[in-house]
Amino acid sequence: MVEIQRARGSNPSESYLADLAELTFLDLWSYPNVYNDKRATPNGSGQELCDLLVVCGDHVLIFSCKNISWPETDDFNRAWSRWFRRAIKDSAKQIRGAQRWIDQFPQRVFVDRMCTQSVPLRLPPKERRKVHGIVVALGAGEACRKYFKGGIGSLILDASLSGDEHLADDAQPFFVGDVNPHGSFIHVFDDATLGIAMRELDTITDFTSYLTRKEAAIRSGRLGWAFGEEDVLAYYATHTNPRGEHDFTKPDGSLLEPRDVLVLEEGIFTSLLSNPQYVAKKAADEVSYVWDRLILRFTRHLLQGTNIVPEGSPADLGTIEEGVRHMVLVPRFIRRGYGAAIVDALHRGMTKSRNLKAFLPDPETEIGDTGFYFMTLALPTTNPHSYDDYRQLRAVMLRTYGFGLLHRYPHLKRVVGVASEPAPSEEGPQGSSEDLALIYQQEWSDREVDDLQHDLKALDMFAEGQYSETRVRTREFPENESP
Repeated sequence: MVEIQRARGSNPSESYLADLAELTFLDLWSYPNVYNDKRATPNGSGQELCDLLVVCGDHVLIFSCKNISWPETDDFNRAWSRWFRRAIKDSAKQIRGAQRWIDQFPQRVFVDRMCTQSVPLRLPPKERRKVHGIVVALGAGEACRKYFKGGIGSLILDASLSGDEHLADDAQPFFVGDVNPHGSFIHVFDDATLGIAMRELDTITDFTSYLTRKEAAIRSGRLGWAFGEEDVLAYYATHTNPRGEHDFTKPDGSLLEPRDVLVLEEGIFTSLLSNPQYVAKKAADEVSYVWDRLILRFTRHLLQGTNIVPEGSPADLGTIEEGVRHMVLVPRFIRRGYGAAIVDALHRGMTKSRNLKAFLPDPETEIGDTGFYFMTLALPTTNPHSYDDYRQLRAVMLRTYGFGLLHRYPHLKRVVGVASEPAPSEEGPQGSSEDLALIYQQEWSDREVDDLQHDLKALDMFAEGQYSETRVRTREFPENESP
């Protein structure tokens, strides 16, 4: 496989954004400084399309990042107008241009300036594509704190503002609403809130769910005012709708009526940070990063072109990415349970020749049709020189387990399995390998069922002591009451 060259940002601000993106969306799905091939520049290089492109499943996130110094003038209104044009309006224009290009030429998006290497992930078809435009407007934080005589320097949300109303002579400095009212909604993050949002919502599913519900709340008129993005995020994080999903609801959790308007008080995020349940949640989330590290075991080899798979297993990036993508779509809270289950499976595997742990989702959730399973298989002791044979057997067993799970649980559309050597810790042993299987549900003929049952019996699968299941049953915020 060919190594994929990813940029790291062309200036400190873009590098900071790239680092945050890699933590939030993980490396295979985030690409700083991507280009089109218009080749309008004198040296024949492409034009920069956007400062960061994230592609994961149906979601496409287009970031435009500008660090614009606050104008040196005592007239805040005039300074605001100048800064807004360069930091926000120009970024929104770049995002609109990038979206048009992607709509027309989805195959002509490149990771390098000379346009020799395409973004390795296939962009979703237009009918399924969910585009999120995100302006990162830096440089006004200190002026904002000075103007309001305190605070963290975040821009105020005033959903009544629209388009060029931000530039009116009487426009209130540091107030932002809908900056692209005639097109796709564009979110605006600033010096203070970029890091907060991408650290608090550090999975693609958590982040895009927030953007989607925030956009709907603003454009429906049900989210009217907030003292900063951080308070909007904190309100969303601590409220759920009747389906149990984070949402912008009434304080009691019931849905907003058409004429209801949320006006969020100042300090919601600050209060959240000191809430004991929030502190307990953060501590409980630590084990969830085992899931992230397992994903990175695959993606780093894919990006470096060093992926090695057993004969007969899928080896192309697209097929492997599809399987790992289902892992990356798991939200942070669910990763907590899955991460703990992997740690348990690795430790159990140290005393067993074979161990399998299945992770069965809640059917009512967005990812309720995808099951996961993790298998450890001890290295052979009688024929230690044949590691290739060991991996071949492990890959066969992994797929057989997958078919067995799909037959057991017909409501699942697919299962994703990972196999590894046993390890004393979640980091894995030095020199270990992982195999991946992505298997889809099928219509089972009587012959196929008989063959499957024969294989399961021959390999002694699902035997007591070698197989266990886990379901996420804990609360997102530990203890009994919501924060």
